Formats: sequence, structure tokens, C-alpha cells
Amino acid sequence: MDALAQLLYPYSVEKFLEHHWGKRAIAIAAKEQRQFDALFSWHTLNHLLNFHEFHYPDLRLALAGQVLDERENEKLLHWLQQGATLIIDRVHQWVPAIAAFAAAMRHELGYATQVNAYCSFPGQQGFACHYDTHEVFILQIDGCKEWRVLTDTFKYPLAQQKSSTLTPPESLPYLTCVLHPGDVLYIPRGHWHDAIALDEPSLHLTLGIHVKTGIDWLEWLIEQCCQQEDWRQSLPLRIAPDAIQDSIHHLSQRLRQIVDQPDLGLDYERYLDSVGRPVAKYSLPQQPGFKIFPEGQQTRFGSQPFQRVHISPLPNGEGYKVMTMGKEVSLAGLPLPVIETLFNQTQFTGADVLSWLPEFDWEIEIAPLLSRLVMEGILMVIAD
Repeated sequence: MDALAQLLYPYSVEKFLEHHWGKRAIAIAAKEQRQFDALFSWHTLNHLLNFHEFHYPDLRLALAGQVLDERENEKLLHWLQQGATLIIDRVHQWVPAIAAFAAAMRHELGYATQVNAYCSFPGQQGFACHYDTHEVFILQIDGCKEWRVLTDTFKYPLAQQKSSTLTPPESLPYLTCVLHPGDVLYIPRGHWHDAIALDEPSLHLTLGIHVKTGIDWLEWLIEQCCQQEDWRQSLPLRIAPDAIQDSIHHLSQRLRQIVDQPDLGLDYERYLDSVGRPVAKYSLPQQPGFKIFPEGQQTRFGSQPFQRVHISPLPNGEGYKVMTMGKEVSLAGLPLPVIETLFNQTQFTGADVLSWLPEFDWEIEIAPLLSRLVMEGILMVIAD
């Protein structure tokens, strides 16, 4: 768990998972090591604001516990001078370093991630006490911010079960801390919290982990059932006695057969992996089929980083099926160790592949194979 270990250092991953993940907030001091400076800064924030056009709600302002109307975005500087908090959603879509960090965490933890940026000024609180419906890591970039975390009053809220409909607990916070640059705060979903910048402007990132629940799995299962006609069939008219009961009993038996399938969990895992987006989706001009081998056999290739790969035998036993990034590729005639290397090695050259497959012809077999994987967006040509 390299990415998580680096984020939590010097606190151990084992202790975190046992005592805190989904249970209790924890603040981890960086001991004056500004470990997040390479991810974000005031310079990066200014670059985003000056050279990109953001629209509400991707960019919004909050003041005194309220999110300001979208029309107030036109008076951005005025409201910042009044102490409003500036929020930019999904900054991982705009900043390559954050994109790589978010992808590494997604690959390691197995669930979708999102990174938002928050800019706060002293003396005003942006948001009232609330909880989030996803797991949250706070990464303090600059300045100092005081946080209070209170216990959960509604266990494991789903995305639609917002805190705005509930009342915060009256108990004292079980964690109060001040984050300095490089510090990390973890807050489980459902735990109430609020924060305020102290005597200087504060800049932090929030890493949201959007874990799946049993409800999500059931919704996926319903989608699978939608492809089967016995589930799409109308229930019987209620003219005959017990008609509905008999039909539901039949469907219950059918559902039991479905959930008892030994590979059902694996199928769901493959689905989760299929909806993950690569860090770099496009590589031109190679993907349209041009300049795939600028250095001939010495051209370097690499698989998309932070992607989960599933390899399974083809039904005819003459090759393997590879599933990654929502794509499915059949590779016949290749030995399994070579396929595993192709999809898991950081970088390799065409000459390396030729050495792994000495019985194969470069022009007839290897070059077309690499071209196909590049044009599918699975392999990338690594530029000098």
C-alpha cells in the first residue's frame, strides 16, 4: 500500500485500518515536512483561476454556513475579501500531479476518488457543521486551519442522505486539531465536522473516497437482471388468488440461484475496475495509427499506470482475455507470463517483446500486436 502509506506516514497503515477507517477520525502531523507542496500551491490555484473558465457548481463560494448563489461567482474577489471560502471541485481533472495521486489511491483502495480544493480566509467559517457521505482525507497545503470532529448520529449515510436534513449532535467534539502544512486529517463518512482558518489564509485539498455499499451491489445486480427476460416479464394480474405470491416465490428461487453463483463477487469487482478512467486517456498521434514506432524496435512502451488488470483463459483454451479500463482484449497464442509482463511492467521496448517471444516474427506478429494495443489505448508510446 505505497500511496496510502505515504499519505499516512509516520502512522502505520495497519493501525489506521484497524482503529480508524470507517470508525474514528485521526489527525497526523507531518512534523514540519511540507509533503504536499508538489501537489498544489497558491501559484497553481491562481493559474487555474486565471487560465481556466469554471462554472457553478464546479466553482462556488461559501460564507457563514451557506453556499452563495451562482450569480455571486461574478463578484469573486469581493466575496473573498469578505472572508468567503472558495471551492473548486475535481481539481484532479486540471492538475496532472493531483491526477496521478488520485489515480494511485483509487488503484490501491479500489474505489473512485475525487479531489477538491478549498481556499479559506481568517475570521469566517465557510460551512456549518455537517457530515460527508464519503470517506475524506484533508491534506493541508498552506496556512493553518482548526478542525472539530463530532461523532456520527446516522450510521453510514448514502449519497442521497445529506446532513442538511438532520441536526448536529450536541456533544463535544471527540477530536479538535489544528492542521499545519503537510498535516493530514481523516474523517469517516457520517462524522460531523466543521473548520475555520486561523490567523492566515488556508489552502487545503480534500481527497474523497467513494466507497461502494451493499446497496450499490444490489443496484448493479438489478442491472444484470434487466438483461434477462424472466425479470422483465410482467407480474400476473391479481385476479387469480395467490398469483402474485406464486410469481414472487418463483423469482425468489431464481434470485437465490443468481446470488449463489461462485464468481458473482469477482464479476462485481471486474465491473468496478471497468468504470475507472486512466490518468492519461489520449496519446496522439499514435492512437490514430501514426508514428507508433518512431525508434523502430527500440521504441519504448508502457501500460497505463494505476489500472487493475484481469486476465482469464479464453473458452477455447487457445489464449487469454484481458480486461482493463473497461476494455476487453482477446490475445490468442501468447503465453501467460508474457501477457502479465505486457500489462504490468512500467516500460519496455519492442526489442524486449521480441526477446520474450523468440518464435514470433517482428513484422508479421509483434509489431501488429503492439500497434493494436496502442490504438486501443491500453499501451502508451513513451516519448523521450
